[in-house]
Amino acid sequence: MNPLDARARSASAAIQESLAAAAAPAPFAAVVRRALIAKVVNVALIGIGVVAFIGAGAAFRTPQPQVPVANTVTSTSSTTEAPDLTTTAAPSTTTVALPGTTAVPSTTTEAPPTTTTAPPTTTTTTEAPPNTTTTTTTTKPPDTEAPEIVITSPQDRQRFEKKEILVRGFTEPGATVTYRERVANMADDGKWQIRALLEPGRNRIIVTATDAAGNSAQASVVVFYVPPDVATFVAQAKFGSCEFDPPYDVYFGEGEPGSRVFITSDYGNGQTTVAGDGTWEIKVFFPQAPHGETFLVRATDEFGWSKAFEFVSYAGGA
Repeated sequence: MNPLDARARSASAAIQESLAAAAAPAPFAAVVRRALIAKVVNVALIGIGVVAFIGAGAAFRTPQPQVPVANTVTSTSSTTEAPDLTTTAAPSTTTVALPGTTAVPSTTTEAPPTTTTAPPTTTTTTEAPPNTTTTTTTTKPPDTEAPEIVITSPQDRQRFEKKEILVRGFTEPGATVTYRERVANMADDGKWQIRALLEPGRNRIIVTATDAAGNSAQASVVVFYVPPDVATFVAQAKFGSCEFDPPYDVYFGEGEPGSRVFITSDYGNGQTTVAGDGTWEIKVFFPQAPHGETFLVRATDEFGWSKAFEFVSYAGGA
């Protein structure tokens, strides 16, 4: 209840009490007093009505409060502004009725409350792209290099009186070593060994190393197998020098029947086979021999036995 309504109701109650008192019989003075009271009451009611009317007009002229405008935040989120919602209250009217008078309505208009609804906020989230990992693949060039292979035992041109020997050496770790289609025993560090069966006389042992890429290399060694019952090799030179052109010498000796004998030098070579009776002989020419210079000639059988001779050419001399 506003202050104007409270005053009107208080005045109405006072007037009703005065009228009730005036209704009782009284002497003339009392009648005059009641008439004055009634006059005052009418003036008061008129004043109340004027005040209520002015108050109502002032209420209607009260400016509407400003509705705050919600700020729009601009960021990575998008915001949609909602419309204003305003509720207007209906005016409240109070009527005072007095006996013997016309009721004057008192109208009070309350200021409309303002309801502001916060605008909803729509947030748009943009996800970062997933991390991308770049993998670099390095292509290794193909292996085209042949593995190294070395025979450490036996020594070249070594003679043996037993048929079976052990061949040893080393190669690239991980490679495979073979001899006559047999695989050697391999160690992690590349060392290898394999057994070889020898034939009487001269033997050439060839081993092959193959790496994981398929590259291969070979190594070889020459050895001689001399059985215990083989005849001793004997070699001799007939002249040791020559004046004929081209110069030559004759070599002969004894050996194992059927075995071969080789004559070698820097200026001439030859070979022959030991006859069934165990003898051999060969004539060797040295057409490129320098005049008057001594050089070596070697006679070797296939068991590795050998003997060296000196020779000098005097062909074409004065």
